[in-house]
Amino acid sequence: MANKLKVTILSFACCDPKFAQYDRRYADLIKDVLAKNNWEADLELVTVTDALMSMQYAYMAPIRPMFQKYGSAITPALFINEMLALFGGVPTEEKLTEVLKKAMTDPPSKA
Repeated sequence: MANKLKVTILSFACCDPKFAQYDRRYADLIKDVLAKNNWEADLELVTVTDALMSMQYAYMAPIRPMFQKYGSAITPALFINEMLALFGGVPTEEKLTEVLKKAMTDPPSKA
């Protein structure tokens, strides 16, 4: 199997605490899917504020135009190996499994 994944949830809870419930549900779903499939990943939750203020999260730049146009509707967003994978809510278990499986079997190459 491929290397351990880097999974990052982009959260809007810093600006509106009601979004924290979706972040928790998303993180729990990710942990469940990883455990069911015996996959390993480092999971991180990053707020929009932190993403905008730190160069560490420069890989999140592709979501900025969508965020400026649609606001919080694009969150939570999921980045896998620093690439935007999903956005706009918590996916179904089936969709998340499909996206993580693709990332596990076909990780992006770093140029």
